[in-house]
Amino acid sequence: MWMTMLALRNAIAILMASLAVVVLGLVALDRLPVDLFPNINLPIINVGTVYTGAGVLDVEKTVTYPIERAVSAISDVKFVESKSRQGLSTVRVWMNWGADVNNGQTEVIQRIQQILNSLPTGIKQPFIVRYDLSNIPVALVTVAGGRLDERQLYDLAYNIIEPQIERLGGVASASVDGGKVRQISVNLNRDQLYAKGLSILDVVRAVNNANFLLPSGDLNVGRPDYNLYTNNQFQIIQPMEDIVIRRLGANDAAIHIKDVGRVVDSHETQTSIVRIDGERGVFLNVNKQPGANTIAVVDRVRELIPKMIGIPAGVKLGITLDQSIYIRQAIQSLWHEALQGSVLAFLVILIFLRSLTSTLIISIAIPLSILLSFICLYFLEQTLNVFTLGGLALAVGRLVDDSIVELENINRHLNIPGTSRHRAVLDAAREVAMPIFSATITTIIVFLPTIFLEGQIKLLFIPLTFTISVSLFASFLVSRTVTPLLALRLLRPETSTDPRSRRLRDRVFGLSHRFFEWTEEVYQRLIEWALARRALVVGSIAVTFVASLFLVAAALFGLRPLIGTEFFPPSDEAQFRVDLKAPIGTRVEETEQTVRGMEAVITATLGSDELISIVSDIGIPQGQAAVFTSNTGPHSATIQAYLTPGDKRKRSDRENSLVAHELAHYVLGHDRPVAGASMAEFQRAQELRELDANAKAVEILIRVKGMSEKDAVDTVVAHLRSAQRVVERGGPITPGHRTPAAEIADLLARYPGNGE
Repeated sequence: MWMTMLALRNAIAILMASLAVVVLGLVALDRLPVDLFPNINLPIINVGTVYTGAGVLDVEKTVTYPIERAVSAISDVKFVESKSRQGLSTVRVWMNWGADVNNGQTEVIQRIQQILNSLPTGIKQPFIVRYDLSNIPVALVTVAGGRLDERQLYDLAYNIIEPQIERLGGVASASVDGGKVRQISVNLNRDQLYAKGLSILDVVRAVNNANFLLPSGDLNVGRPDYNLYTNNQFQIIQPMEDIVIRRLGANDAAIHIKDVGRVVDSHETQTSIVRIDGERGVFLNVNKQPGANTIAVVDRVRELIPKMIGIPAGVKLGITLDQSIYIRQAIQSLWHEALQGSVLAFLVILIFLRSLTSTLIISIAIPLSILLSFICLYFLEQTLNVFTLGGLALAVGRLVDDSIVELENINRHLNIPGTSRHRAVLDAAREVAMPIFSATITTIIVFLPTIFLEGQIKLLFIPLTFTISVSLFASFLVSRTVTPLLALRLLRPETSTDPRSRRLRDRVFGLSHRFFEWTEEVYQRLIEWALARRALVVGSIAVTFVASLFLVAAALFGLRPLIGTEFFPPSDEAQFRVDLKAPIGTRVEETEQTVRGMEAVITATLGSDELISIVSDIGIPQGQAAVFTSNTGPHSATIQAYLTPGDKRKRSDRENSLVAHELAHYVLGHDRPVAGASMAEFQRAQELRELDANAKAVEILIRVKGMSEKDAVDTVVAHLRSAQRVVERGGPITPGHRTPAAEIADLLARYPGNGE
């Protein structure tokens, strides 16, 4: 009541406050980061270690196992999982929900430093990164063409393109994948080394001693002070062949590198090959900074590409993977739904109240409430995502309820003879104050259980709950302040219309009045019928309720659920992916041959009308990007096909049965054996797939004791065959050596009809 009295006494203050909400709300809306999901930081710490050239068993025994033991001892660890691949060890530390991940990361770094000396000398410095959705690339910038070889393309991407992209606002990194890294190699003749009594270490020592930069002090001659240094670093290859390895005999005869081998301007051993539209190339994974606007980052990258400096003629730069497309579609869809809901609410209010003035007064509650929600989201450092916008879309219809009740009661009091307008507004507001407040609290309290959720579900739904609660409280404030004030100044008592009037307005209002009277009569007869048959009505409701539960609880009775469950609904992203696993041990060049043939099949099947680009990633890249790749070794590859927009295609990205059929024929009839090739449809954005995978992952740990691994696997498979559902038959995990997990994946793939 006091809020209404204060609003009526200070009309100018309410006007200025409303204008402030409008201005601040629009500014907050413009500055709010736009993303697919809220800020999600799962309590996961990844430890990646590159051990170039090492086999899977060696990586597991010498790198993975010591790191597992070290990180398992830190506080608040839930469990530790690892994956050993050829030349790469990945250890993932899952901490308890609510634990301080920053302290956990510090402890992990300290533990790794303590055991670093016990790890093999050939490893690279382990990198420790927290799990963050910002680690997932928001875009892939492809570089190809220009008659440049892979080494030149890598140098161009690493030295020219990467720095320009990383200078953009919101970009955290732009790591290069694919290509060949330049390396000066010394190829030695084994027989010549043996004949001269030399070893490889002698050559290594000689090269290191001849290639260095040594400060040599300064020289003061007269007034100048000269800085001296000895620069023995080689700028060209030819002088390196004259490096003296050792001097022999009484004459100190020098043995040079050219006497036992040759120096070649070459490249590092290639572990990853990138193919772009049928030819080798490189691409850059563009990662955004935490909290940055995904759409703004991608837009900046797109604006930079045509203006990039230092790009040779003929080199083609493009963007394939674009996370902002799905975000734009989702956000645009929610805006569209919210706008439709607002328009429908406006029309319904106009039809029922039959007053344009009353409808406009009530409709003001929608924009004011939403803008006030944007202000709260901005100052609480939230993002504009599908959950916050979804909360607003759900609350749009409810935002006008408080004002409708308030205005209807004010209108009733204004029609009472002998009552002043000021007194009528105050009396009406006092009567409905507690009911409106109770209705608002009742609606909000429904979402209270979400604060007791745990895991990533809580991180997703808390912003939705917060948005709905803030918008409803905002609508309550509007109904207690702005609505009574506008009603006092603008609302007029109802006047009866002449039934004989031929004016369009009077005829419409008369027709609506008769319709509502008929509706009330039908409703009254229905209520009388229901009250006379209480047992039948209550029994029918109970049966319907139980039957509806059976639709989702049929699995408890051994039946198949009639309504399935899904963490996120499918969507058309205009792309799909093919995962290829060749026989373990296959060279990356041999895997490329198979990928080349599959690319040709996809191109011929889809055609230029539906296919935009194909990007294939073969093998495991070097560096931190190896932690996040789905490839497990040189025998594995990922083919990503990017399609035209859905309105320009005959089928969605989920309806790729024709492509799958042609690929199956190719794999089965290929002259090289292919262990397995599976097509995984891109049904959702990469961030969404990552969350979906974490939500649905089911892991089986087998401890074998007193029986063979094969018998243990057979026992597990027998139980899995009796299950109703086996998700992801064949599994996404294919380690580089045979393990019980790999045997399970293979055996499950042999039994048809067990997975969906």
